Amino acid sequence: MAGHGSYPKKHTESLVRDVGIEPACKLTGKSKATLGRYYSDHPEPSDRFMQIDAVINLEKAAGYPHVISAHLCTRKPSIKFSAKRWSEFVYQCIDSEACNVIV
Repeated sequence: MAGHGSYPKKHTESLVRDVGIEPACKLTGKSKATLGRYYSDHPEPSDRFMQIDAVINLEKAAGYPHVISAHLCTRKPSIKFSAKRWSEFVYQCIDSEACNVIV
């Protein structure tokens, strides 16, 4: 993700921490070490990112779209969603100068 530095990795870490490392391992089928590489700021795994299916499974468990909203923010839309559950999220992307997440 050239040009975005550690921004996606920080949100991946937030997602894993929100769900919890042990549940995240079970939901993704990945080890703690592998999950750690996805959000590590060390140079060696800098080109490793979590697969989208794993992100979706974790965001369902977290109840908040940490990584997806971070990605959309880099594209400069506004995100508006209201939900009681993940399946009820409604996204509306609008071109704007900044990303606003309204819960």
